[in-house]
Amino acid sequence: MKPIILLSLCLASMSANATETITESRTISLETKNLGIEISPTFSGIFFEDINNSLDGGICAQLIQNFSFQQYMVPDAPAKEFSQADSIIFGWSTINKGGAEGKVTTVSENPLLTDMPRYYDFDTNDKYNDELRYIQYCVKFDIKEAGEGFGLAANGYGISEYGSERAGYYYSNNTQIPSIAVNKGVSYDLSLYLQGAAYDGKVSIYLEDANGRVNSEVYVIENLKDNWTKYTTTLKAERTADSRLAIVADKAGIFYMDFVTLMPEASELWMDGKAGPFRKDLMQALADLNPTFMRFPGGCASEGTNYFGQVFWKNSVGKVEQRIGFRNHWGYWTSQYVGFYEYLLMAESLGATPLPVLNNGVTCQFAGHQYIVPLDTEEDRKRFYDIFVKDALDFIEFCNGDTDTEWGALRAEMGHPEPFNLKYLGIGNENKGEAFWERFDIMYNAIKEKYPEIIIVSTAGSASDGKEFNDNYVQIDEKYPDTYVDEHYYKNDNWFYNNRDRYNADKVRGSQGIKYDRERPTRVFVGEFANNGTNNAYVSTLAEAAYYTSLEQNSDMVVMAAYAPLFCKKGFNKWNANLIWFDNRGMWRTTNYYYMKLFSKAGNRAFATTDVMNGDAIDEKVYISPTIDTESGEIYLKLVNSEAVAKDLQIKLDNRNIYKVVLEYISSDDTSIKNQGAQNYYSSYPGIVNFNYNEAIVPQTTGFGPVKKSFNINIPENSVCVIKLIPEK
Repeated sequence: MKPIILLSLCLASMSANATETITESRTISLETKNLGIEISPTFSGIFFEDINNSLDGGICAQLIQNFSFQQYMVPDAPAKEFSQADSIIFGWSTINKGGAEGKVTTVSENPLLTDMPRYYDFDTNDKYNDELRYIQYCVKFDIKEAGEGFGLAANGYGISEYGSERAGYYYSNNTQIPSIAVNKGVSYDLSLYLQGAAYDGKVSIYLEDANGRVNSEVYVIENLKDNWTKYTTTLKAERTADSRLAIVADKAGIFYMDFVTLMPEASELWMDGKAGPFRKDLMQALADLNPTFMRFPGGCASEGTNYFGQVFWKNSVGKVEQRIGFRNHWGYWTSQYVGFYEYLLMAESLGATPLPVLNNGVTCQFAGHQYIVPLDTEEDRKRFYDIFVKDALDFIEFCNGDTDTEWGALRAEMGHPEPFNLKYLGIGNENKGEAFWERFDIMYNAIKEKYPEIIIVSTAGSASDGKEFNDNYVQIDEKYPDTYVDEHYYKNDNWFYNNRDRYNADKVRGSQGIKYDRERPTRVFVGEFANNGTNNAYVSTLAEAAYYTSLEQNSDMVVMAAYAPLFCKKGFNKWNANLIWFDNRGMWRTTNYYYMKLFSKAGNRAFATTDVMNGDAIDEKVYISPTIDTESGEIYLKLVNSEAVAKDLQIKLDNRNIYKVVLEYISSDDTSIKNQGAQNYYSSYPGIVNFNYNEAIVPQTTGFGPVKKSFNINIPENSVCVIKLIPEK
């Protein structure tokens, strides 16, 4: 038998930038036999919104921006976005070598596809030109003199200096410098369509760096056919350098090009590309969070700023060539190379249950509800049903239907004959008012009639309290008590510390005098929360983690919770706090990310403890959440020490089991540290020397044991900790 020992560890010196600290003594008793609530099995998840350029040019590994040349001038959008003339091709540059003359323009006269599906019959009498959604563009090369080479170069998805020339919703990325971050020895799968018209020369395709040096083998295409033809090859990068894809002609003449894509080899993709076209490093970071659910694609992005920004899932499935991109809520183009099907694959590969959000014809309230689908006439109501209600019903069929159904068959055709087992569906986001609830009611009743098992997610609005919050809960209490209510709040650190009792069973919710009553069917989904004022400084991590312990201890009411936003590309942040910052080559996980990673695992039951005591007084600066796995006996004590004082904690147990102890924690004496560094620190920023992706604060792990009945453990200053007790066998 192993000897039983009592250990006291001095770990404070392991904190980031640690200086000599004073250690104080504390005590706590764990009453593991006094079980509390069941911990929600879907409690800790993620929310992916296409914000901060996080999808195209982000987690989507496809490297060519505006690959289908669809980035048209969007009605009601700011004037500086996207292409303002057919000779301005967003994300592309003309190549003129050695006296070459010609022009390249976007045209709709010669579409690649003549069988584009049209799932929606919009109102032909309104002010909008809906044909803009369906016009198919390609590029036309009209070469007068080839010189030493005339062509077009795809620059990829650039990184721009933070704050440079952008304001309001103008957040597009018309980079004119080589920005495709290729790596030496890696192969890139190229695909494009070409059609000859009056051209008998060659087309050469290759990577080249910013100095004009060829950075791959040259792929040469001869004898262009007079019908659209798909060409594929691989280009292996010779050097690690930001590059562009050059497509160069050597003779005068006319030809057409469309749908140019470039994808890293399978080894560079998440799960070798079997789970979608996703960057491996960013997806691994999500997998390390152990998410139990994934909400997508927004947020505000699910509704759009205006009429043309609305998201329609059917336009995002099927063949990628047939998908219809759009100008999204956050002011840049969403190509839908990653559509709802790929989102479902993404969630499945992470082991997360999907929580998609559909709009109900009411665009984002913060943009003034610029469009509300009419319900004035019978024709209007039928159109609303055919577009929005049927969209929701058909989406459930796409996810869960048998393969002999219309939409289940499409899912199978796309490669997933097994159902996705959809359980949750959000309708709208942060909305309010009669117009929203009238349309919500129609969709809710239709879904519940056909699919009563689906849990619908409603909304408390955009604030943690106030008139909007109260009015929305009146609607929910009276008509939709079986929904999960999506609550959002972005607050300061004091709010997070001072509102840890928000979801306690005795706490009154809003102004109606109703409590967060466990006897009622209504449950809460904290779909978005963060401190958005500190730019991910470590101080926000301590406050959020303290609050998170209370959410877990109330997860019989708060059944789901997610930080927001999830991703931000350096130089393109529309939000000041984001879980993961990245550029074209790497990423920085914030300390907010690391507390969520540490807290992502728990037992299945809460249990009682004493307060953390400092002699006869309660230590008000220590926050805890104790859980136990009733099958394995493993104990998880999540703990936040929000003081710049290390604490020697004596832990007493109410059983005679023998345990191994593992402590995981983050800590820093400097609470202003930001793991992502400065806003304009990224791999392509000019003048940066000694660039790296180092993170100042990362989790530390130590273990000891065996222990029994009582042991001491040192909790570092300003720390977020998980103390795991593993029964010895």
